[in-house]
Amino acid sequence: MAVVACFLVVTVMLGAGAGRIMMDNSLDSFFRESDPVKKEYDKFKAVFGGDEYVYIVYKAKDGDIFSGQSLHALKVFYDEIANYRLRLSPEESSPFDHIVEIKSLINIKYLEASGDTLYSRAFIGDDLPETAEARERLRAKALNHPDYPFLYLSEDSAYGGILLRTDYNSEIDTGGGDLTTSVTASGFDEDDLFGDESEGVTYFQSPEEMTFIKTEMTEYPFLISALNDLMEKKEIGDALEFHPVGKPVLMDFFSEAVLKDLGRIMGFVMVLVLVSLWVLFRSLSAVFWPVAIIVATLVWVTGLIGWSGVTMSIMFQIIVFLILSAGVADSVHLMSGYLFFRHRDLDHKRALNAVMKKSGLACFLTSVTTAVGLMSLTLVPIKPIAVFGIFSAIGVLVAFFLTVCLMPLMLDLWNPVAKNETVKTHLVQRCIGKIEHIGHGHAGTVIAVFSLLSVILLGGLMTLRIDSDEVEVLKNGFPLRASYNLVNTCMGGTSNLEISLDFKEEHALKDPAVLNKMDSLQSFMEAAEGAKVVKTYSLVNVVKDSFKALNNGDQGFYTIPQDPAVLSQTLFLFSNANPKDRRRVVTDDYSKARIGIHSRTTASVESLVFKETVEQFIDQHFMEVKKKYPGTEITLTGNMVLLAVMLDYISWSQIKSFGLTLVVISVILFLVFGNIKAGTIAIIPNVFPILTTFGLMGFLGIPLDMDTLLIAPVIIGLAVDDTIHFLTHYRLELDKTGDLKQSVVHAIRESGQAICFTSLILAAGFSMFILSFHNGLSHFGIFSAVAIMTAFVADIILLPALCTFFNVDFNEEPVRAPQEAHSPFESKHRIKAASGQK
Repeated sequence: MAVVACFLVVTVMLGAGAGRIMMDNSLDSFFRESDPVKKEYDKFKAVFGGDEYVYIVYKAKDGDIFSGQSLHALKVFYDEIANYRLRLSPEESSPFDHIVEIKSLINIKYLEASGDTLYSRAFIGDDLPETAEARERLRAKALNHPDYPFLYLSEDSAYGGILLRTDYNSEIDTGGGDLTTSVTASGFDEDDLFGDESEGVTYFQSPEEMTFIKTEMTEYPFLISALNDLMEKKEIGDALEFHPVGKPVLMDFFSEAVLKDLGRIMGFVMVLVLVSLWVLFRSLSAVFWPVAIIVATLVWVTGLIGWSGVTMSIMFQIIVFLILSAGVADSVHLMSGYLFFRHRDLDHKRALNAVMKKSGLACFLTSVTTAVGLMSLTLVPIKPIAVFGIFSAIGVLVAFFLTVCLMPLMLDLWNPVAKNETVKTHLVQRCIGKIEHIGHGHAGTVIAVFSLLSVILLGGLMTLRIDSDEVEVLKNGFPLRASYNLVNTCMGGTSNLEISLDFKEEHALKDPAVLNKMDSLQSFMEAAEGAKVVKTYSLVNVVKDSFKALNNGDQGFYTIPQDPAVLSQTLFLFSNANPKDRRRVVTDDYSKARIGIHSRTTASVESLVFKETVEQFIDQHFMEVKKKYPGTEITLTGNMVLLAVMLDYISWSQIKSFGLTLVVISVILFLVFGNIKAGTIAIIPNVFPILTTFGLMGFLGIPLDMDTLLIAPVIIGLAVDDTIHFLTHYRLELDKTGDLKQSVVHAIRESGQAICFTSLILAAGFSMFILSFHNGLSHFGIFSAVAIMTAFVADIILLPALCTFFNVDFNEEPVRAPQEAHSPFESKHRIKAASGQK
């Protein structure tokens, strides 16, 4: 009773932490804080502000965004956001507080000149055009402007765009330090945040020293919900149809979908486990006790995650399921082993002792090897994968600890069979008896068949590609996926890339030679083969537009002035006219600048190729500029770069994690079995499932991404369990009889039933991921199920063949000549000898 009471107290205490679990699926959260790529991204945000946008593409229901009804609805939408603080008390907060900038055809700046003065005014402003002729003039001006099409309107004027820049993950964390700010706005002010003034913040820390307040996933839904309510407002919704995209929208979707998905899938899995346990064991206690251990393990580990304060990603689903798998495996092995020995006429106590000696030892070894394999993922530079490795390993060890501590007590309290009742042979056991001779009876043929299959699958493995796409992971049929497809088709795309240019010298960006190189870089990116760049924007655009406006709008003056004095004067006039927009593209001292790139959704492979292409162009075409400004640093950053670098990490991580897992488990197997031959043989059945899985993925054209990356270490961890269970029983039997073939048969009979049970349950459970909204998780589940069943076949057929063919003897002593295998219904005295009964 003391043990039970202690267990309940610990469970309640740990369970309280489950509600503290924090989720974050943002791209930058996949990088460690010390990662150079993450540091460059943060430095960019410290200089130029955040880059998390809600990009709302709207469709005019009457087919024309310049119709009177459409323009009125757009103006109402803009006014609602721009003036929302007028409806609130000074201390009252609002989700719209996170919007720091809004741009649409209503307020996007349009440059005009009068004499030597440059004016920046709202494109439409407060006075909507009242006549069709006036609206047509606006349409022509918008379509002819170099920076408006594909961003604020489509070529056919059927779609428009609204850019909402937020402060998510870009609010400076003062931390009580020496960060000083000047006048700041608590919310929207038409003449400040949306007008021509600066954002009103001056920082006396260097960008490298700044840290940002992390935005929790739970914060995104408030803003998206408020925007949805606004978009459904009658005078807006009757005229316009909205398709919001962008990181905050994705985070809102994931914050709800991940937990819903987890709840739905886990519900199906638990029902499946219950049904499977009942079908396999036909006993309420054999169903209730394993489920109780599984639930307790989940409570302990999720509680530990919550109390640790570590932020989780969508991989939390896989952690939960892996914990469930470990709990099922351990409890089923012990339960199955117990029933096996009861069938061999052992009473309750002796059967319990026998199963703890054999299966208990095997469970310990499998838990250790699986945990070590998973811990190897901590070397992966992708933070969520490292976190996954740590807590998955903890989960596996907790599952073992609870199983070996509680299962004997549970079986004493409520036994699957009466303590003196004789147990009948299970159907699975009888089926195994019919195939037990294949491995040792046809060892050479079995090895040849598996070798041939391996060669074929290796061909598929060689075609396996690595790729990832934030949008493609959503299955077809989801409205958000449809919105992304529409934006990519009709407008400027949903991906963003930033280029940070730091010349380390004041006024470097007033040098025509520097702007000429930036101009050529932008032209190259928009025209590069295979590039999906739709629009670029930088100081170059500002200078060209200003110079054209100062020359009566003559298109021939849409160029960079080559006279430094003229260029400096143009920049001075623009800065006076629109200092806020100027600060978004160049710093006050003209030493740092940015080039913003809008691109259609790009997969990680394309992003990586594009990144490398642009970097090569920069190296070649900025050589003269770097000679003139030796400290020049030009860095690609933003979501596209994060995705591309993450792809590179995945490529190497797959090789390193798989290789390290294999090496570590091999060493453990060598140490456990004390025999190089046995350790080497044990590795083969664990490599074959991975070869099968990745070979099939290659043949089917399914890429390796962050989710399918986990198949190798996870499945090696699960597959090696079956191998260790078989070899442990095989070794103990070999020590008794010295008969190799007889030992193989007994190992199959004793461990085969449990291996089959766990393989069927886990494969069926993993296949439930096909119900996920996430393609990556679906692929992970499907191919994990394939790997589990392949591992079962390899352990029940290939491993016995290898042991027989290579005469595996753990003591390195000659074994007795092979004898004929006995039937499943051998004599009573031999059964007792195999069970250790006198």
